[in-house]
Amino acid sequence: MTKLSLNAVQALPLGGISAETFLQDYWQKKPLLIKQAFPEFEAPISPDELAGLACEEEVNSRIVIEQGGEHPWQAILGPMDEAIFEKMPETHWTLVVNDLEKYVPELSWITDQFRFIPEWHLDDLMSSYAAPGGSVGPHVDLYDVFILQGEGKRRWQISTQPVAEDNVIPDIAIRLQKDFTPDFEWVLEPGDMMYLPAGVSHHGISLGESMSYSIGFRATSHTDLVNDFIAHITNDLSINKTFKIPYHQLQAHPNEISQEAIDEIRRIFSEYLDPQNPELTHWFGSYVSDSKVDYLHQCEESVDDVAQLKQLISEQNTLLMRYPSSRFAFIKNKDKSAGSCLLFVDGQQFEVSNEFAYLLCDSRILDIEKIIDKASENEQDFLINLYNSGKLYLG
Repeated sequence: MTKLSLNAVQALPLGGISAETFLQDYWQKKPLLIKQAFPEFEAPISPDELAGLACEEEVNSRIVIEQGGEHPWQAILGPMDEAIFEKMPETHWTLVVNDLEKYVPELSWITDQFRFIPEWHLDDLMSSYAAPGGSVGPHVDLYDVFILQGEGKRRWQISTQPVAEDNVIPDIAIRLQKDFTPDFEWVLEPGDMMYLPAGVSHHGISLGESMSYSIGFRATSHTDLVNDFIAHITNDLSINKTFKIPYHQLQAHPNEISQEAIDEIRRIFSEYLDPQNPELTHWFGSYVSDSKVDYLHQCEESVDDVAQLKQLISEQNTLLMRYPSSRFAFIKNKDKSAGSCLLFVDGQQFEVSNEFAYLLCDSRILDIEKIIDKASENEQDFLINLYNSGKLYLG
């Protein structure tokens, strides 16, 4: 696997477009092709290494065989057996591996180039190897994505037309469009990249063997947001709180649902679903920082205090870094003393100073000396807990 310096990267992979222009004119609005977003890009992982990862138990992977399988668009879910790759046809199949930066933290330098989008919004780094003619079919993603070409070339056909929910190929395990008419197409070469907003249909076809990398950002549905918040606020509600209506007069019709009953329902719902409910802030920080991935990094050598941690860093001549499988986010406190915030790590919340949160979250590489100098005793203990639990690591 190619080893790359985290610092040996360009400022923004937007081909001369400023982050402000991209956010105003393209983000969640329209597709963008960026030629040589990563000049002289060399794929940091080989097809064989990608296949090896797909064989590991905890790795999320799949193979899509358009032609030469048991049926058109056959999908095989990982973990893979090594022998399966010997049985693949010569053309028209693709291997996809999700959450690469979590399993191979050295690859987090790629996702770190997109921090002009809030990092808590990032979903994962996905990579795919495609045999000649390989594809995963015409489809639409419900998330924003940057697709970076690694090795080889791919032709991308893109449609910005609305997609009917019933426009799917029946009786296959993956959701592909039955009818797909592209508006335009782009051919991506190594280092080229395109941005696609959520809901834009696309179909990539490999021109020879190729590899690509997708940097995806979560686009959570309103259904999931509301359902999760309701589950959060009802988790600790007492069963003794019940729906009650004081009846002051006899109803003329026993089966009529009175206006008083509707008013009481509205009162109950407004009590918990009020947008000003302070629980919403706590819930949202926990929700977006939840990694939603089963993989957890294990600390190789635990320490008791910051002095031991500093010694370990010095002895190994290494760096203290945030592990990519853990998600960090913070929200500044409004009602409490200025300078404090709620820090969220993998769905758990902690109260810390703003400065501590900045030092922990603004860069993947942490300045241990500065953190120790600025951190309170409790924050230093918290730092050690983060390291011992694998959320920080020596990289």
